[in-house]
Amino acid sequence: MRDLRLQFAELGVQLYASPRYLDMLGEPRHPTDLAQHECLRRPGPKSDIWTVQREGETLDVAVGGRFLLNNVVMIQRLAALDMGIAVLAEGIVTNDVAQGRLRRVLPQWQATPVPVYAMTETRLLPAKTQRFIDFLREHLSST
Repeated sequence: MRDLRLQFAELGVQLYASPRYLDMLGEPRHPTDLAQHECLRRPGPKSDIWTVQREGETLDVAVGGRFLLNNVVMIQRLAALDMGIAVLAEGIVTNDVAQGRLRRVLPQWQATPVPVYAMTETRLLPAKTQRFIDFLREHLSST
């Protein structure tokens, strides 16, 4: 059986931290300042390197921190609880930003967008599956 990947969206991701964390430890002014902060990271071959971009400029920045988590919701929760800076998709932090639990860090910089895939066994999809993928594509492109 062969899995086929169909990319149907890219999620914009930014850096976020709680206002209290930034008050306690200072707000980074440049991506290289992230080396002096607790960064809430995901496991992987480059868990200690975050890539950020702005206006055609790309930087790979060494980061560290006590936490290495494979759960985005837990990373978001720890960021809101003043535990560090996280790279999160804009769409999932809307409520935390609106409620003042999280604030964007280094707003002129963006992290590498995260691709979203549908995994299928074949290119021939049932109509209802194709409609669902189309719905997700439309919904995710508007957020």
